[in-house]
Amino acid sequence: LKLGNREVIMILKFLFLLPLIILVISTQILTPLIYRYYEYWDYYFGPPPPDEVFDFIVVGAGSAGSVVANRLSKNNKILLLEAGGDPSPFTSIPLLTPENFILPENSWNYKTVPQKLSNQAMKDKKSFWPRGRALGGTSNLNYMLYIRGSPFDYDNWANLTNDSGWNYNNLLPYFKKSLDYNGAYKENEKHYGQTPYGYLHVERKRYESPLAKYFMDAVHELGYKEVDTNGGQQVGFGDAEVTQKHGSRHSTWKAFLENFQHRKNLVISRYSIATKIKLDSNNRAEGVFYMRHGKKRFARASKEVIICEGSVDSPKLLMLSGIGPKAHLNSIKPKVDLPVGQNLKDHITTSLFPFLINDTISTVPTRDFGLRTILDYVVNGYGFISSSQIPNKSWPDLQVYFMGFGFYPEFMSDYSKTTLYNETLTSRYMESLDGKELDAFGLIITLVRPKSVGQIQLKDKNWETPPLIDPKYLENPQDVKALVEGLKFTLKVSEETESFKRLDAKFVDLPNFPGCESFPARSDSYFACYIRHTAFTLYHPVGTCRMGPRDDSKSVVDSKLRVLKTQNLRVIDLSIAPEIVNGNTNAPAIMIGEKGADLVREYWSQQYLISYRDDAFLRNGYLQCYYSKHV
Repeated sequence: LKLGNREVIMILKFLFLLPLIILVISTQILTPLIYRYYEYWDYYFGPPPPDEVFDFIVVGAGSAGSVVANRLSKNNKILLLEAGGDPSPFTSIPLLTPENFILPENSWNYKTVPQKLSNQAMKDKKSFWPRGRALGGTSNLNYMLYIRGSPFDYDNWANLTNDSGWNYNNLLPYFKKSLDYNGAYKENEKHYGQTPYGYLHVERKRYESPLAKYFMDAVHELGYKEVDTNGGQQVGFGDAEVTQKHGSRHSTWKAFLENFQHRKNLVISRYSIATKIKLDSNNRAEGVFYMRHGKKRFARASKEVIICEGSVDSPKLLMLSGIGPKAHLNSIKPKVDLPVGQNLKDHITTSLFPFLINDTISTVPTRDFGLRTILDYVVNGYGFISSSQIPNKSWPDLQVYFMGFGFYPEFMSDYSKTTLYNETLTSRYMESLDGKELDAFGLIITLVRPKSVGQIQLKDKNWETPPLIDPKYLENPQDVKALVEGLKFTLKVSEETESFKRLDAKFVDLPNFPGCESFPARSDSYFACYIRHTAFTLYHPVGTCRMGPRDDSKSVVDSKLRVLKTQNLRVIDLSIAPEIVNGNTNAPAIMIGEKGADLVREYWSQQYLISYRDDAFLRNGYLQCYYSKHV
């Protein structure tokens, strides 16, 4: 058999790519098999469904719920209901984050309703909303950036709630409480001081694209300084640290549950989907109805039901239970009229890619991935497998993600799996770049203070039906203006600074961008059109069970996270945020879990029973309940 040079090159390239092919295929094939094995084992050999009474029932084992269950189970009997099972082992590999996004075993894979003024280049004009479906929730799927947000965000929360307990200085101890910190700022006791109860491992990224230095040099040229993104001062650019341990994802399952799951007071019920909160005639939460392996079950709480299902499923569960806007709950008997599902906000982002460069220092997976890369990751936890593909540089009004990844033939098809870009757009990109491997970089520009406000509603009263998610992206024109300025800024950084001129960086303008052909290239009107076509979610929804004063018509929970007009029912997750934070949302979600658990413990520790003959009074400050056996 005689082979020419072309055939030899093709064979060598295939052998070089074989490890990457095996890794991706194994993720797609083995994750469903592992999930089915876990589910089978749980069905036949798992613990029997609990029939006893628990002190607290925590619904949802996500970023906040895992923390709540851990903290409360030290001294209370806890039932933790989780719709999924143990996370797939592939979620531990940062490079596979986009692959894990789309697998139904890991995520609910929600989609929004068609958007009117955004998502114009997406399939059916919808946005893809993955939400975690396993112990650890969306902390199994996110890009692992540990960013708390601006101190001004939390001072604003305190103002909106009339409760100083939610200002930055009072929340900082809760951020620190979770940390097992191994990052670059150990000497900064104010922001990173260790506690004996910190389980969440945060460290520096173990892989940094060589291009990141060019980016930092470029922004320095423009007068911006380098800052610690969690150090209280965010005006500038800096390297964000990650929730990883030795290069592997450290989710809230790994941090707060895995090593504590056999705790005597903690019962974890996997594959248990909450369908309704049972309320008595006084709107007191008595327990939770849930489905487990196809059978309807009920669990009772003697103290509280705590909902921690996140900004999509927490409002869904409340509305299925008759708690929500009375006008909307026409197919469900309304019990409590509250603006549940309103006030939805999310970070929306757009990108500029690719900027072609004249040096082979970007990472092109189809070129740079091989057996040595795998060994370096497995043995040392280093290499770009430990990167989630988006090193971060942040600033207050917009957040800029720098991608040191080059272009390769499958890039747009891979990218469209999570963005839902339509075939017209992806094929046009491929044609303009001839489907070649190219050294390049990209920039993702995120609006972190959006003005547009959306909502979540029920489609029907069936618990299996996904909710109607309408973020109303870009319906406030100020959002478009801000993103236009962001695009112009990133072009200035990438094309006009001496740092990137050394690489001869050039943005590849797509000729006749589909839908924007009538606008002059790089004009404000062109960029506005480009944004309305390409902008997509950064997966940070908040606010749908808004926290606020009891007399505020927008409030669903008070500043103690108690659902208004009910008893013994709380929500502890990002849905309570009165305003979206200026940064990624996993760190704030974990902080809310810490703060919420303390609020619960504080409340119940203050209870005391005073007996008088056959009557008893339960007192707690402003709250007084009267119980008598004669009633």
